[in-house]
Amino acid sequence: MGAFSSKKFLFILALVSISQLLITTNASLTGDNIIITEVLYDAPSDDATQEWFELFNPTDTSVDLAGWTIEDNYDTYDLSGIVPAEGYYVVAKQTAAFNSLYGFNPDLDGLTLALGNSGDLLTLYDDESTLVDSVAWEKSGWPISAVDTTIRRISLLDTDSYSDWEATGSLGDPGDGPYVGILLDDTPPTVNITAPATGVNVTGFVEIVVEATDDNVVASYEIFIDGNLKSTASAYLWDSRTVSNGTHTILAWCKDLANNIGEYNITVYVENYVTIVDQDLIKIMSYNIEYGIDPDWIDVVKEENPDIVIFIETGDWDDNSDELLNQHIADFNSYFFNEKPYVGYTAQGITYSTSGEAIMSRFPITESIQIPVVTLDNGSIYDVTHDFMQWKIDIDGTDVYLIGSHLKALSGADNEYRREREHEGIINYMDALGEVPILYMGDLNSFSPEDIGSLGPEGDLGCGPLTMMLHPEDVTYGQYSSKNHIFTDVFRLLNPTDPGYTYGHQNPSFDSRIDFIIANDYLSDYLVNSTVGDTSTADTGSDHYCVDFFLGIDALQSQTDITAPARVLGVDAVVTSTTEVSLSWTANSENDINHYNIYRDGLKIAESINPSFNDEGLAEETWYDYEISAVDTTGNEGLKSEIKSVQTTDPQNSELPLLSGCLAILMMGALGGVKRVVYLKKKRKV
Repeated sequence: MGAFSSKKFLFILALVSISQLLITTNASLTGDNIIITEVLYDAPSDDATQEWFELFNPTDTSVDLAGWTIEDNYDTYDLSGIVPAEGYYVVAKQTAAFNSLYGFNPDLDGLTLALGNSGDLLTLYDDESTLVDSVAWEKSGWPISAVDTTIRRISLLDTDSYSDWEATGSLGDPGDGPYVGILLDDTPPTVNITAPATGVNVTGFVEIVVEATDDNVVASYEIFIDGNLKSTASAYLWDSRTVSNGTHTILAWCKDLANNIGEYNITVYVENYVTIVDQDLIKIMSYNIEYGIDPDWIDVVKEENPDIVIFIETGDWDDNSDELLNQHIADFNSYFFNEKPYVGYTAQGITYSTSGEAIMSRFPITESIQIPVVTLDNGSIYDVTHDFMQWKIDIDGTDVYLIGSHLKALSGADNEYRREREHEGIINYMDALGEVPILYMGDLNSFSPEDIGSLGPEGDLGCGPLTMMLHPEDVTYGQYSSKNHIFTDVFRLLNPTDPGYTYGHQNPSFDSRIDFIIANDYLSDYLVNSTVGDTSTADTGSDHYCVDFFLGIDALQSQTDITAPARVLGVDAVVTSTTEVSLSWTANSENDINHYNIYRDGLKIAESINPSFNDEGLAEETWYDYEISAVDTTGNEGLKSEIKSVQTTDPQNSELPLLSGCLAILMMGALGGVKRVVYLKKKRKV
């Protein structure tokens, strides 16, 4: 790249006043409000007269459309009329043209929107200007397309994504569809908590898994612990150290599309060496919002409720004296009225919508610096594609440095080279900060060298930048590694077997992890429970998932290690006799491992300082389930390994040798007679 432009220079931004503006956006689930169910945007003869769309009212009350509007990328149309309870409503360009196609009249004509044949977004708003539903086609995140035919909703669950829709290959069926049958459903979902088992003792991280079935579709999940909502997904990784030792209740609550509710609860007994108070934890998040193209990103933030969040691709947030930044801060502060208010900063002089980083923090921001250029190892200055941002946050007396990053996008050798130089330079910048706590966060448009095998990403973006940070011993990239810091990939440390894809949910051919939170060694002992895109609106909020984790601030101040060891991998179980099983596993790489806990059938039976254990005195011909966890010198216990099941059969009489022997006997008998059979039997007894 050439010399940097005049708009790029270093800033220290002053605090800005926050205007009290409120923006409300809510997406509704099928069953709660009007939905768009079918669209003819590319008509067989004349788009100007034949285009139409269909609405469905799943409620038991008719809806007056007075004051409602529907808009596309180009115009807005005022709706009118009554949508009957549990009924359809068709809006068309022209009655005569519609009737010529279907033999009956639409409910409303005069539609003035010109639905784009090469891509458009159709959005429905109620009489309070609240977003109710939307559908798009032939554009980013919505690859669905049709020519001379309709597109229609096929999913009974409204996820506001292209997976809810299909091209019909026909002129469709306006005024008809599958949704009326849903409304007759009065049977709640059948719910079960498959893990953990009720009554078991739990320690450290606990995987909670909910399974639910329904005659139609399970529309939503909620997991409560002691009455407190913890997750809106079907699984949750619970850090049991955040509650006191003793008995606790886990409740799963599921709703179907007809709003029938099913629930299931269990009790478990928590027994930890150490506990962490929830108030001691703060959530820190990184989120590429794709310049806010889908307003559901706002709902994602409300669902996540981060204490500190860095946004990537903020686009025009800096326009008109940071008008959009201030609006969003005011919106979130109004929504989270019981929390400390956010303050924020955004990058300045942003030209393109895909550039820009911003921060919102409930802790004081004492410094904000924009970094348009970095210094390479050879002393030359390198103009970066997207300016880095560095903020210093006062977290209860500890200064923590957060660096927002958006490296050059796309594959190819030139782009990989640019990402590597940008990373080489920002590592030098972090080294210059000295021995301070650092979190490096953002969209790195590249992969981690740790993500291989089943964790491997799709696409071809290279691993150079992350290899520089995580593997200073690497022969190619180690020369660019930090001289002052040891860096940790927060999500991968806390989730060693979870792919954690942050990109590709709207285009699975690119499933990959390209958004990261990296902590330096100053913070690596205080990291808790990192997740990726686990809220109900995550799929539609952006083409990226957010990444978050909890930081233990009391532990940081007291220098107390609360980061649990990684999950134990490579567990193997070998039956050595009818009453004994030999266990072995891959040793953890952390240097503070104290011992391993051995669990049989969910109950802890022993500890071992070595990655092996012999379990003796077992019952014959019995199945056993084994799990192993690692415990560090502070008493933090990591997530249990995957279950390894084994049966205590005689190793000399296992099924495989018997089968092989029988085959050999039959073959030898066919060749030469009974004497050969007797010989083989004697041979087996030796």
